Amino acid sequence: MPDRATRDLFDPIRTPRLDLVLLRREWLEAYADGRPVHDLGFNDPDDVLSANRGVVAMRVQQLAHDPGQEPWLLRMLVLRADTAVGRLAIGYANFHAPPDERGMVEIGYQVAAHRRGRGYATEAAEGMWEWAVRHGARLLRASIRPDNAPSVALVTRAGFRQVGQQQDDDAGLELIWERPVTPATPGGRGG
Repeated sequence: MPDRATRDLFDPIRTPRLDLVLLRREWLEAYADGRPVHDLGFNDPDDVLSANRGVVAMRVQQLAHDPGQEPWLLRMLVLRADTAVGRLAIGYANFHAPPDERGMVEIGYQVAAHRRGRGYATEAAEGMWEWAVRHGARLLRASIRPDNAPSVALVTRAGFRQVGQQQDDDAGLELIWERPVTPATPGGRGG
């Protein structure tokens, strides 16, 4: 039986309304191949990953090279409250990789379009960041397109500062936002 620290890496990250459920390697491989995925413990009526098969394929490749990255990768945002069709996935969040040599982790997230504007992305990002700090992250990063005003507002409210920009092959121009963490405070926020 795995110890508590190991279980914490793989357990859902709980926020007030969401469970951030880790998509295990076998589930990611099925998503990447377009095969049905069963027994996830939630329903995904919006098929939130179907438009992001490239992200899923990239994470599968990462796991092929280093299975130890698994807890840092894709997590589904699952509403904890049951609905008429059961627990619902409404989006996903992930880090691009475990912390690098500087302790930096970069987050990505997406909420289904018709569920935006309800604070789910903020709640998920805060849960992910708090989890990352507990597991050694010292610098939080987000790369955001300049026209994505809701995400820019999210990281600004969370205390991030713009530190540069980059040209992404898929997204185009992105602004790079970072926030150093102070582990002694909730969510790694400095005092």
